[in-house]
Amino acid sequence: MENQTNVKRGFIRALWGVYDHQGKSRFWTRREKVDNDIELVLNSKYSPPFMTYVFGKDNYSYLVDKGVACKLIDDKPILWDMDTQQFRHKLEVFKAGMEDLDEIIFLDWDCIPIKPVPDYLWETLGKKAPIQAILRQYFKRKANWRKIDMRKVPCASFVYIRDKKIPLELIRIWEELGRPWSEETVMAKYIDDLMGGWKGLDQYWDLYEPTFFVLPYAHVYSEEQRKTKDVVFNHFNARGVATSLRMIRGNTANKFKWLK
Repeated sequence: MENQTNVKRGFIRALWGVYDHQGKSRFWTRREKVDNDIELVLNSKYSPPFMTYVFGKDNYSYLVDKGVACKLIDDKPILWDMDTQQFRHKLEVFKAGMEDLDEIIFLDWDCIPIKPVPDYLWETLGKKAPIQAILRQYFKRKANWRKIDMRKVPCASFVYIRDKKIPLELIRIWEELGRPWSEETVMAKYIDDLMGGWKGLDQYWDLYEPTFFVLPYAHVYSEEQRKTKDVVFNHFNARGVATSLRMIRGNTANKFKWLK
């Protein structure tokens, strides 16, 4: 955790769920991917210190055994329906993180630094809006209240927050309007409300698009525009994670400079 001029800042992650979920979602395979993601994070030479907020005693013990700093939110591994509401857990993690800190960067486990985190990271993020997440595009409509750009919503793999009211507002939107919206749709509605309605790609870029993260797919902005970013964190899909882990396990990790 970082503490400068009495501002408590830090990176956070989350873990919830079980392996034997019998519902309709792809969560069982996702959870196995998360375990691989965790191994990759712990083998990244540039990973900054982070706190993981955990649902479930077994999940807590699993991470503690790996030397991961943890805080148990609830003894139960699942509080919301895993088929329709699982990402409500992430909103709860946002709230817990902002109860402990003044500024957070939430990272999914497959969001991994590929170079050292710069000293100016927090200062740079502080120049834009108090919530930031890159804009991504889906095949299906997500923001149905808009007249245009309904498939474009914030990506919740890297989320910066510096206002303690924001998680509470996100939860309020989910509870009052959004069940069973994903956390990304909730963030889209919140940011649209901040702007007084969706104002288009340029205003989103200027205020809400963080410079330090990219997705390798689902792009909204041009390649030329993306190249202006100071990318520190990258998103790794299952294939990328598997390739990296093979290198680690085969002692060939030096092919990637960011691996130990």
